[in-house]
Amino acid sequence: MTILVSGGTGYIGRHLVRHLIAQGETVHVLCQPDSDTTFLPAAVTIHRGIQAADLPAVLSGLRPQTCFHLATRYQHDYGPADIAPLLDSNLVFGTTLADAAMRSGCRSFINAGTASQMDRDGNYAPASLYAASKQAFEDLLAYFALRRGMACRTVLLYDTYGPQDTRGKLLMNLIASARTGMRLELSPGEQEVDLLHIGDAIDGLLAAAAATDQMARYALSSGSPLSLRQLASMIERIAGRAPNIAWGARPYRDGEIMQTWKTGTPPPGWRPQRRLEDFLRAELGG
Repeated sequence: MTILVSGGTGYIGRHLVRHLIAQGETVHVLCQPDSDTTFLPAAVTIHRGIQAADLPAVLSGLRPQTCFHLATRYQHDYGPADIAPLLDSNLVFGTTLADAAMRSGCRSFINAGTASQMDRDGNYAPASLYAASKQAFEDLLAYFALRRGMACRTVLLYDTYGPQDTRGKLLMNLIASARTGMRLELSPGEQEVDLLHIGDAIDGLLAAAAATDQMARYALSSGSPLSLRQLASMIERIAGRAPNIAWGARPYRDGEIMQTWKTGTPPPGWRPQRRLEDFLRAELGG
């Protein structure tokens, strides 16, 4: 099967691509001109610097059966000059990709969204303009599912973690702080986070691709959200020493999600298999 992955050099993307290659699939990756592709298997075909205008010709030649759309422009805070690039990446490029996929005969389009589109009760309440742009793209996909016959399924992600994570995420900074005493200046720490192992995230994306719904929204939750303070306490218990945290040194962000959404529908047959505590023990030697 020919599969196209946009954003295939990101943390989630490269893990997905490795899995697909291991399963014997033919994988094509869309990425930026300067993306680091050293993490990708040699069998992957890489398409660098593809612009929205190039997508119809590229996809008509590839004719992928499935597209995983992971490419995104993330920006929580923004200024006026950031609006056009944000919408161009998250709406114009994505919509052009979906249209090109549909015209090339693609059967299913799997879109990565964000749980920050929702409030704790599952109502649409974007935490940022970025989250609003992800919702807008999800709404656009309904046209391709309902009027153009391409199955479109969105998978809402919380936060991911796992080995070889170089994104500078808070979890890895907390681990580093417990190891080295590095000082972290954080908010008061009462907000919840929902951390999902990268292996479970990949399994969830694949489950969404294997589903039979013409149009669907799924959510990938660990099922075990915890506050930042609880996360720091877990790390202290496993490491035997506390991360060096200045609680309250920073304010909560505008749109901070204090309680996560807990009623999302998982993809058919999927549930998380990996435990955060096991990962922390492996990282910290606890």
